[in-house]
Amino acid sequence: MSRSTQNLILLLVGAGMAVMLLRGTYVHYVKPALLPWLVIATVVLIGLGLAAVIRDVRNAGRPDEHPDDDHGHRHRGGLVWLLLVPIAMVAFIVPPPLDARGATAAPPVTSAPKPRDFPPLPAGPAPTVAVPEIVMRAAADPARSLDGRTITATGFTLRYPDGVYLGRVVIVCCAADAQLARIRLSGPAAATAAAFGEETWIAVEGRVEPGSAQAANDYVPTMSATTVTRVDKPANTYAYRSP
Repeated sequence: MSRSTQNLILLLVGAGMAVMLLRGTYVHYVKPALLPWLVIATVVLIGLGLAAVIRDVRNAGRPDEHPDDDHGHRHRGGLVWLLLVPIAMVAFIVPPPLDARGATAAPPVTSAPKPRDFPPLPAGPAPTVAVPEIVMRAAADPARSLDGRTITATGFTLRYPDGVYLGRVVIVCCAADAQLARIRLSGPAAATAAAFGEETWIAVEGRVEPGSAQAANDYVPTMSATTVTRVDKPANTYAYRSP
């Protein structure tokens, strides 16, 4: 691979990352908290590429100290340029975020989750609580803060043999560790949720049934839904949790 090709690939990788940052599509791969590190990496890549190009331009008139470096490899030049194709595709052809089929199902729970403290629920008659937080509170909150509280949860519909579920793809760091968080829906409005197509985004208002998250169901809670409303798919479909 010639030096000019190496420099071009380095610049294209940096430019591709810059395009993803400007368009906001980086959230399809990593959580938003990593944005500062991605900016630093992009600046470094572009800076190194530009520095290499400037160095080669300045040395263009000087004799080559290693004229035979590429001897026997010039016929591969066309294949080397094919390396640019996947780089350009990642930058300009944006794949959709993972959905329920792309996320890994949560592994079976062999022991009860360790109890932990949670902050108080937001004030209001039906505060919005993230699906993964509901799952964790139902299984591991010794204060049982969900008991008797009407809350609102947003996610997409999932159909299983035992009923309809509210789901959300959850990541800790990046899409590679994505898992599926689920809440089983019951109650008067569960039929409304079941009438929607698979992976329809909805907002559900209701109450988590006390004690419904058990070892027998892998600590998946049941929510008695009183109101189900179809909503627009959010720009960022992932939910996040701490490691």
